[in-house]
Amino acid sequence: MPIFIQTIAEQYGIKKGDIWKRQFLHLEHWANEKGFRVVLKKDEDIISWEEETITIDSRPQWESRYYALLHECGHILANESAEFLEYNYPYYVQDADGRSVKTDAYRVSVVGEEIEAWKLGRNLGDSTLNHFINHKKFDKMMTECIMSYFYWATEEEDDIDGT
Repeated sequence: MPIFIQTIAEQYGIKKGDIWKRQFLHLEHWANEKGFRVVLKKDEDIISWEEETITIDSRPQWESRYYALLHECGHILANESAEFLEYNYPYYVQDADGRSVKTDAYRVSVVGEEIEAWKLGRNLGDSTLNHFINHKKFDKMMTECIMSYFYWATEEEDDIDGT
């Protein structure tokens, strides 16, 4: 795959890294059309529904930033259909008092939506926007991120009284 990206860069007379930046900017435009502002800063990759922002960590190279933005845009696609989420992840909706966030069902639903967002993001880049994706690198990043959610989901909760 790196040979292919090098060929594209040479064909258009641009640096290899600029391909990822161009795709990132194209994806940012897509997010803007959905009502979200993309912010690059030294922080975690996260979407804020209240502020309608997507924060992408500015430290990695453009390729990793692009994959992270694909994932966050996957969350936008997953949340476009409340029926989809309710049907596939019925425990994802948090109760007003917050008790459901402590349940195994909630944790499984969060992991499920994370996986869904990665799949939808890949499809957005591949099929909808016709971007180049190095699937080996994308899969590696996706796996590392999803595993972090598995670790989170399987952590033991401390008892309320601290014992």
